[in-house]
Amino acid sequence: MENKFKFFIIVVILISLLAGVLIFSGRKKEVEIETEKVRIGSVKELKLIIVVDNYPDSELKTAWGLSILVKTPKNTILFDTGPDPGILRENLKKLGVDPSEIDFVVISHEHGDHINGLSYLAKVRPGLKVYVPKGTAERIGIRGLDIKEVDKTTEVAEGVAIIGWLYGPPAEEALAINVEGKGLVILVGCSHRGVVNIVARAKTGLGIKPYLVLGGFHMVGAAESV
Repeated sequence: MENKFKFFIIVVILISLLAGVLIFSGRKKEVEIETEKVRIGSVKELKLIIVVDNYPDSELKTAWGLSILVKTPKNTILFDTGPDPGILRENLKKLGVDPSEIDFVVISHEHGDHINGLSYLAKVRPGLKVYVPKGTAERIGIRGLDIKEVDKTTEVAEGVAIIGWLYGPPAEEALAINVEGKGLVILVGCSHRGVVNIVARAKTGLGIKPYLVLGGFHMVGAAESV
């Protein structure tokens, strides 16, 4: 009986050591992926226009959600599309933005307050390229658009990169623009993964210091000192 007990203890120790090795290997691989550098260019100037948010401080329609228009010298990008196709349509019209000007869309994550405006774009800009986080294209389910899943930090235009893939849940990505003489302007949807973690991922992955972070921080209940 004593020999069987000693054998059992030895087996448990060996299993524990093996599990520790596997966990360590997995963490090491994850760190290597997160610290892989992506080289991007830069833009000389940048213009950000809030298309949809929930602050009634302009003539635009407000709603619980987010959409930001990004203009660089070479590209016009829409980051998220807000919660309602009608609101996106009306606000773009009031801002004097023709949907045909939009080169591509970046969706931060699959929640309705960030993707529902896509149905409007599918009608007026069929075939428009839309970048979404890995594993979410089928659930977003908007037909008529060119949906591209992103599984890692990727340059998508000169000086512009998608920061991904981050899992909260849900899966989420951010948009980063490298502005000459300033640094990274980082747009976030809801920051389910934590805005600090997203910014750290951008800084590490691109090797460029952050300058500005704009979007949803999901910090309801956090202390003002955070």
